[in-house]
Amino acid sequence: MYKQHKLRNRVSYILVGLAVLLLSPQLKAQNNSTESPYTRFGIGSLAQSTSNTSRGLGNTGIALSSKGHINPKNPASYAAVDSQTFILDFSSSIGFSWFAENNKKDSRLLGNFEYVTMLFPITKWMAISAGAMPYSSVGYRFGSTQPIGNNSAQIYSIDYNGSGSINEFYLGTAFLPFKNFSIGVNASFLLGELKHNQMVSYNTGSSYNTLFYNGLKLSGLKASVGMQYAIAVGKEDKVRLGVIYTPSTPLKSVSTYRESIIQSGIPPKVTKSDSISSSSSYKVPSQLGLGVAYEINKKLLLTTDVQYNIWKKAILEKETYQIQNQWQVGLGIAYTPNASDRSLWKRIEYRGGISAENSYLQLRAGNRLSGYYKGGISFGVGIPMIDRRSFLDLTLDYGHLMPQTRGFVHENYLRFTVGLRFNEGWFRKIKLD
Repeated sequence: MYKQHKLRNRVSYILVGLAVLLLSPQLKAQNNSTESPYTRFGIGSLAQSTSNTSRGLGNTGIALSSKGHINPKNPASYAAVDSQTFILDFSSSIGFSWFAENNKKDSRLLGNFEYVTMLFPITKWMAISAGAMPYSSVGYRFGSTQPIGNNSAQIYSIDYNGSGSINEFYLGTAFLPFKNFSIGVNASFLLGELKHNQMVSYNTGSSYNTLFYNGLKLSGLKASVGMQYAIAVGKEDKVRLGVIYTPSTPLKSVSTYRESIIQSGIPPKVTKSDSISSSSSYKVPSQLGLGVAYEINKKLLLTTDVQYNIWKKAILEKETYQIQNQWQVGLGIAYTPNASDRSLWKRIEYRGGISAENSYLQLRAGNRLSGYYKGGISFGVGIPMIDRRSFLDLTLDYGHLMPQTRGFVHENYLRFTVGLRFNEGWFRKIKLD
């Protein structure tokens, strides 16, 4: 009877994880994960392949490994999962962003279903993980007005808006070939659609306005490999080294361009529409990352990541911009007073981190190209739940985007992420007092 009950729990958790995994594309389609005019170019704002825990540590994760966390950034970390444990992790966020361009200011509300991942062991030396998370996203709304010819009494307006995302669905596995060394691989499928609209409106009595639409559908496979090696320092301390590599990956693309003439009125009427569809080659960049983590007395964790993305060899449509290689760095610190204590307060995980990166985009600024830098700071906590194995993860992070050229848009965002990390024991005997 006990084994049947545990088996039902095991199947229930897997079914819940699969349900959330299958629903995640529909949930993300209704989200507003970014509001940035820079997402008009390239494939939008790139997401970090990190969990809520790693977000609180400055987006580090290459050298992180824990039996109670899922770390998709380095698939080698899956091997650390307890042989009698199933973990389900998912999170959502809410926040707002604000912009400044010369003397103009604006702000927007953000909300997003972030990711869902699951992890479970196959043997004592092998584990499997699966999940869905964002790869990139597009979101912006802005516009301008201009006089018609030399007549300042009549104007026309140009409004830009964009939306969409590319999602990543992965299946990963990790092995522990010998003590303190693990190797893992993620096989991912990228799928999504990015939409860009430009409306030219003439504010006259009876006018014909023009809507330009550019849509891009991308799909393809991506693989990444990771390794981790732990070195004991004394009796309680440990240094862990990590490395990840993702080769450049071609993607299948379908581009749609549509030009529509719309007659003003209530409701507006489309009088003419022409569209062109074409296929072209896209190629996402190769990535190389190194990480170091130092665990002190099972209480304090110090970690750092350095990642380099080779965008110059990627293939994108670059009529109005150029791309450059991108670097990303992060530093994180975590402290747990006593992870094995019965007191909830002593088992809380406290996290903090900072991160910085340059843009993969270079936009035209007069006769030269210009990008931007992005920096961030984060704080987080992991609060144990009643079962003492599961956690409520809360993270607050702030980011600032600083352009290299005066006159470009400065961006800021403040985001609050809430995650649930369920840790279910499989086939563990109950001890009765």
